[in-house]
Amino acid sequence: MRILLGSLSLTLFAQTAFWLMYDVIVQGIPDVWSVWATGTTSGLSAATSLDLGLAALQLAAGCAALLRIRGAGGLLVIACAATVAFRAPVVWYLLLDSSTDPWFGGLEDPSLAVVGTTCIVALVISLAQACLLLKARQLEHEAAAREAALTDGIRPVKVTATASCVLLSVLNCFYICRNALTAVDVGPGVLADLLVGKGAGRAVLGVSSPWQWTCLIVMCGVGMVLAGKRRPIATGFSLGLAVLMMPTAFAKLWGAAASDTLLDTPVGTLQSLVELIGSAAVLALIASDLRNDSRPELPGDSDDVEATASPGTAPATLRDAESAADVAET
Repeated sequence: MRILLGSLSLTLFAQTAFWLMYDVIVQGIPDVWSVWATGTTSGLSAATSLDLGLAALQLAAGCAALLRIRGAGGLLVIACAATVAFRAPVVWYLLLDSSTDPWFGGLEDPSLAVVGTTCIVALVISLAQACLLLKARQLEHEAAAREAALTDGIRPVKVTATASCVLLSVLNCFYICRNALTAVDVGPGVLADLLVGKGAGRAVLGVSSPWQWTCLIVMCGVGMVLAGKRRPIATGFSLGLAVLMMPTAFAKLWGAAASDTLLDTPVGTLQSLVELIGSAAVLALIASDLRNDSRPELPGDSDDVEATASPGTAPATLRDAESAADVAET
């Protein structure tokens, strides 16, 4: 099951990476980086900086599943959800785009039909992946329950879970405020048009900022609850959100710094800083937890660990059970 789930995630990565490379080949690295950093282009690009994060997330989820790395279940879930959230609108845009009602401002190239077809394939793969994740939960729930009874569950380290919960809570406030400020600035009617993507297309795979913020509100809200309850899936879920947000935040800050506009939009700059620095901190904490888990056990340590293990932790010899718990929690 893990091999199949990991392979599907890598297939999704291939679709995203293909269009990123398409932009690089057609426009060149300097021009395409300028597009990703500033979001402005004279033509119609295929991908945006958000696709950098999505590609990194899909690759991380696939590799984690195939290599049986801790947090693979959470990574697979957030990768599947993010793919559906950011590919379904593209299909919607392409279906409604016409010469009389252009959703991309009359911009052409790359072929909208080809990009749309790959998005439909990506959606089908994501839905199949979601079904497999549900099936995996049914198959492994009993085994994970037995392990949880023996080990009191394998949960994220308290410091890491708390840091993830705080970061996602702060980011949720940013995303809610950004949508509210947009509604005040342009009016509810224009905000509704932006949410469905009308007239906002500068890249075929791009989605409007209000839609992106709305999706992240939901994802961060779920991640916040999982981290607050220290569910086994929380580690991978928080890791996935950090991987998704960091490339976009870095590109935006780079573009703003290069154009000396960091202070022109203080809320957006602060949001990107929190996304970048907070995600890096969470990644560092999770990496530290993984390093501690992989530390070889010294002779005689097993009895001491089992005797002193506190609620919410597990002996080193039982950490492999986390894989089953991860998938079961999905």
